[in-house]
Amino acid sequence: MPWRWGKSRPRAAPKAAGQPHGESNKPQGVWTVSSAPAAGEGVPQEEGVAQDVLHGPLLLIRVTLRGLGMVPYRYSCASRRYELRWRSWRGAHTLAVLVWLSGLVVSTCVGLATVFLQAQPVRATASGSHEVQLMGMAIIVGCLLNAWVEVLNLVMLGQPLCAFLNQWQQLAARTTLDPTRGLRLASCVYAIFLYAFVVAVLVVAVLGPPAMLMDIVDLLAQVLFLVDPRWLAQDTLPVQVVRVVVGMVVGHLYMVYKGSLFLFVTICHMLHNVLECWRHQLAHTLHVAWEGAGDVVEEPVWGCSQMVQLEQLVQSHWQVVVMVRKTEHLFSSTLQCFYATQVVTLCLELYLVAYRIGAGAGYAGQEAAWQTIIIFQTCIVFFLVSLKASRVYEEAERCVDVLRRGLPYTASEKDKHHYGELTLALTASPICISGGRFFYINRPFIITVVGAVVSYFIIVLQLKHPSVSGQDVLATTALNHSV
Repeated sequence: MPWRWGKSRPRAAPKAAGQPHGESNKPQGVWTVSSAPAAGEGVPQEEGVAQDVLHGPLLLIRVTLRGLGMVPYRYSCASRRYELRWRSWRGAHTLAVLVWLSGLVVSTCVGLATVFLQAQPVRATASGSHEVQLMGMAIIVGCLLNAWVEVLNLVMLGQPLCAFLNQWQQLAARTTLDPTRGLRLASCVYAIFLYAFVVAVLVVAVLGPPAMLMDIVDLLAQVLFLVDPRWLAQDTLPVQVVRVVVGMVVGHLYMVYKGSLFLFVTICHMLHNVLECWRHQLAHTLHVAWEGAGDVVEEPVWGCSQMVQLEQLVQSHWQVVVMVRKTEHLFSSTLQCFYATQVVTLCLELYLVAYRIGAGAGYAGQEAAWQTIIIFQTCIVFFLVSLKASRVYEEAERCVDVLRRGLPYTASEKDKHHYGELTLALTASPICISGGRFFYINRPFIITVVGAVVSYFIIVLQLKHPSVSGQDVLATTALNHSV
C-alpha cells in the first residue's frame, strides 16, 4: 500500500480519562505518514482539508471567468476536491467557447488572406490613414490569438489544473504556510480593472467614437466576419448593428485574454506569500538554534515565526518548489504567447502615437482619451504580469540570504544534515517563473523588453517626423557613400 507524507492539522481525538476539555493526545502540527487508499476504495477524503480556502479570496475573479466560460471545474463539498467533468454545463460552456474562438481564428485567417494576398482595396477612411487601420487590426488579432491559446490550454490541461488547485488546498491545510494573505483584495482589484477598462471604452464609444476607432472597427468586420467593404460604406442600420457586434466580440476577447492573465497573477501572489512565510519560519528556526532560548526577537509575521523543525522546513520547501514548477508547466504557453504579442502590441500602439506626431495632425479630445486608455491598460498589464512573476524569484533569493547564517557548531548531526539539504535545494537551480525555459521573468528581463520598445518608438518617431524627409535620408546616405 502506498504511503503519503503530509503535515496534518490538529484533529479531534478520543480523550483519556480525566483529560481536560479541548486537549488532544496528538501533538500539534506534527508531520505524519498516512496510507493512501488502494484502487477501488473510492474517492479519498483529504486529511486536514476542511473547506475550500480559495473560495472567498478568488470569488470575484472566479465569477468573472466563469461567466466567460473559463472555469470548467467545480469544488465538490463531498470529496473536498476540485473536479472537472466535461459533460457538465461548465465543461460544455468552455468547449463551446473553444469552438467559437477556433471558428473566429479560421475566419480571421481567411479575412487576412482576402485583404493582403488578394490585394483587396481598403475603402477610404475618415481618418485618412490605412496604416492606422492595419495597426489597430493587428492589435486585435493578437488579442484573439492569445484568447484562443488561453482556452485551448485550459481544455488540454484541465485535469492538471484541478490537481494543482487541490494541492493548494493540501498545502494550506497541512502546513502553517498561508497562501491567501492579501489575496482577496488583489483579486478584486484585478477584476475591477477589467470592468473599468470595458466601461471606459463604452463611455468613449457612446460619447461619439473617433474616426480612427470606427475605421478600425470596419476593417475588423471585414477580417473577422468577412463582411463586404462596399456594404459597410452604406452606413445603414444593419451596418451599425454589425459594428456593435464587432465591439462586443472584441470586448469578449479582451476579457478572456486579460482574465486568464490575472488568474496567473493571483497564483504568483500566492507563491510569493508561501515563500515569504517559509522564509520567516527559516529565520526564526535558525535564530532559535543560535540563541538556544526559544524566544522570538522579531514581531510575529502573520503566524510565520513559530518554531518549526528543519526537517519540516525541508518538506514544506519541497512542496512550494513543486507548486512553482507546476505553475510554469500550466502557464508556459500563456507566457510565451503573451510576451511574443505584447511586445508587438506595445510597438504598434506607440507607432500610432508616432504617426500622429510625425504627421502633425494632433489629437481631438475623444481620440486622445481613447488612445491614452488603450496604451495605459497595455502598459499596466505588462508590468503587473512581469513584476508579480519576478517577485517569486526575488523572494526565493531572500531565502538564500537567510540561509547564509548557518548553524552553530554544537548543532546535532540531524540538523546539520537537513541544513545541507536546504542549502542544496535553494542553490542548485533558480526558483523562478519562466516561459517554457526560453526566458526567465526577472527585473533584468523586464528592463530588456522595455528598452527594446522605447528604442523602437524613438526610431519610428524620428522617421515619421516631418523634418526627417525621404530626401534628407537619401542625401545623407549618398554623402556617407561618397566619403
